[in-house]
Amino acid sequence: MGRLDRYILKTAGGAFFAVLLVLTSMVWVTTALRQFNLLTSQGQTVWVFLYVTALSLPTLMVVVAPIALFLAIVFTLHRLNSDSELVAMSAAGASPWQLFRAPLLLSIAVAMVSMLISAELSASSLRSLRNQLANVNADVVANVAQPGRFTRLSGITFHVRERGPNGALLGIFIDDARDRTQTTTYLADRGRIVPSGSALILVLEDGSIQRGRGSGRNSSIVEFERYGFDLSQFDPTSAVANDRAAFRSIGELLWPRADDKLSVQDADRFRVELHKRLSTPLYPIAAFVIAFAFLGSPRTTRQSRGLSIAGASGVFLFVEVLGLGSSGLVERSAAAAPIPYVVPLGAIAVGMYTILGNVQGGVPEPLQRFADAIVARIEKAQAS
Repeated sequence: MGRLDRYILKTAGGAFFAVLLVLTSMVWVTTALRQFNLLTSQGQTVWVFLYVTALSLPTLMVVVAPIALFLAIVFTLHRLNSDSELVAMSAAGASPWQLFRAPLLLSIAVAMVSMLISAELSASSLRSLRNQLANVNADVVANVAQPGRFTRLSGITFHVRERGPNGALLGIFIDDARDRTQTTTYLADRGRIVPSGSALILVLEDGSIQRGRGSGRNSSIVEFERYGFDLSQFDPTSAVANDRAAFRSIGELLWPRADDKLSVQDADRFRVELHKRLSTPLYPIAAFVIAFAFLGSPRTTRQSRGLSIAGASGVFLFVEVLGLGSSGLVERSAAAAPIPYVVPLGAIAVGMYTILGNVQGGVPEPLQRFADAIVARIEKAQAS
């Protein structure tokens, strides 16, 4: 690798990691705020909060990586053009391949890392996230709600007046608001958490169930001597019983076990997840090719560079939205499975034709003249 390659690779690589860090941090903060209740209502430590939110980073990075790479390539080419370095390289006899080679290596590296993350690491981190949240919830339920405190878990609010001998819970209040159309409230004099096979049951004694809709009309009250409230959703052992498609490795998606009933029952979601994982490495390559097709040639005017950046951004946004937004079509019909591959491959093919054919990947000439006229008027107005 020559000095020119190292210079371009250093510029593009530095920009990529900077943009990736910023974008991932922004998305991570949004995700972290959703888990803030671990600190506020569930009494977990800051380290548990950071660990739980950090487990979502691999999945976020796979989504953000093509965007970060596109912005990095655009920044690098725009900088080289603005400083007249592209013109100087061309005048010095540097071939287009020398300019193309370094960012191509970066995009291939990003594609390979994205493939490795999407194949195993993202699924593994999601499984760890699910298990950690289940453990946190189970810990809260096992200590069910500290006496005198209201604890909310997954739409259910628990309250216990006090603890009795032998693990008995006295004065139990449970408000189940998971169903938006109906609220169910459980009141019991006492209760006890009892494991039952693979289930976790809160046995309530001497209490009542009140169900109400809307503003309280059409409510009903049922009294009971004993009632079992299922807490299995908070049990970490039941959380791993059925892995959804997002929690499976690429090998498990390609070759599910013969006794895997979930892969048959939820075959549509498994198909979507498989094709999304397999097509992931194509989008960083497409991001690079689109950016290079529009900005790889020297530009002589600022408005030409600006319109080229706008054109590249528009095409890249179209490819991202169409490719990543095709999940619904793939889920509804197996015939739509090629779409996640066809979209980025089509962008790569057209972009490479533009690059190899030395076709200017700019904007149409009439639009260019219109932009030049607007810029000329603005400059004239500023001068006067």
